[in-house]
Amino acid sequence: MRYTIIAFLILLIMVKSSAQEQEKKKLDKREYIITGSDITTIKSFELSNKSEFSSFSVIGSWTDNFGNYGKSKCMGIINKNLKNVELYFMCERVDKNGYKVWSLNKRKSGIQETGVGTFEIVDATIPNKKLFIGTECTYAVKYLEETNFYRSKCDISEELASVFEKMGLEK
Repeated sequence: MRYTIIAFLILLIMVKSSAQEQEKKKLDKREYIITGSDITTIKSFELSNKSEFSSFSVIGSWTDNFGNYGKSKCMGIINKNLKNVELYFMCERVDKNGYKVWSLNKRKSGIQETGVGTFEIVDATIPNKKLFIGTECTYAVKYLEETNFYRSKCDISEELASVFEKMGLEK
């Protein structure tokens, strides 16, 4: 009976410790939010089965919740059939200080006029870029003719948030 109580207490301590560690990890996270607008240029082929294959490019501007801003451009492909739209594209963002971030973006949705997708940071020239590369983010987009409006959100560490805060204050 004594060993059962000791084992139970050890298990209880381990569970509590794990819960505290999970809570600390949550507190160590900050949101990184980017909003922007782009102009889209599309070139397409329409196939005999009414599906389309398109290439596109966008150019626009963005701001983030750390006071930074800049220009962006993307290039990619759209595969549109009767059931859904799939987009796969690479974007380059350049901030006011000349720092660059590249992301690989994906989206699959039922309509092209709006949608939710994901992207991953694949490279960057920002300070401490190792903290950002590999980060996965979510974005939502709406279109009005050739203009798109988007908002993205990434969970980042406090350490990376301090890098973005310094970048927002530069220049």
